[in-house]
Amino acid sequence: MSRVLFSKIGPAVLVLAFVAAAGLGCSSATPTDTPGVDRMGSYVMRQYGPQLWTVLGYRFASSQVSDEWLILDVGLSSPNGQSARVTRDAVFVRTPAGDTIRLATQTEFNQAYGALRPVIARSNVDADPLDYFPPSRVECSIQFFVSPGGGVAFDEVTVSDIRGCFGKLFFQVPGGIQPGRWVFGIDLPESETRIPFEIGE
Repeated sequence: MSRVLFSKIGPAVLVLAFVAAAGLGCSSATPTDTPGVDRMGSYVMRQYGPQLWTVLGYRFASSQVSDEWLILDVGLSSPNGQSARVTRDAVFVRTPAGDTIRLATQTEFNQAYGALRPVIARSNVDADPLDYFPPSRVECSIQFFVSPGGGVAFDEVTVSDIRGCFGKLFFQVPGGIQPGRWVFGIDLPESETRIPFEIGE
């Protein structure tokens, strides 16, 4: 919400402005043709599942047709009273041709890092905010990937109703990224995440 000069605006007006801004924030979600998946922006999708809340950003990926690496920005949290443990092997994308590509390993990421480094720098600039979780959640990092020598990578991340974790996910795509309808997925023991998104629109 835009900053307001309190010395020039009365309390009643401030309350009305706050309510109006809150209403706009609530109405920013647009339902898609996939039940439970909302569009939050031109390149941001959200799915609020029973165990896992997922926000997907793909602005950079949408322009990387033919690249060997797909880079997605992701935020994860859980609804009230819930938690979720997301492992590396539970995360995947499905290509327009129907092929399933699992999240890359840290070893694969290390081997490609020299070429990926400038690409990652560009993706950091061309990214949308993913902060669509309640502000009470403590921000944390999804550390499936770290730069060589930059720390320890983990093969899982645990989120809950007090934690919202964010990070970049990397998928090595044989033959390069093709335009069309992709699906981002996470499989949990009791639920699943499926978020369609378009590349090369």
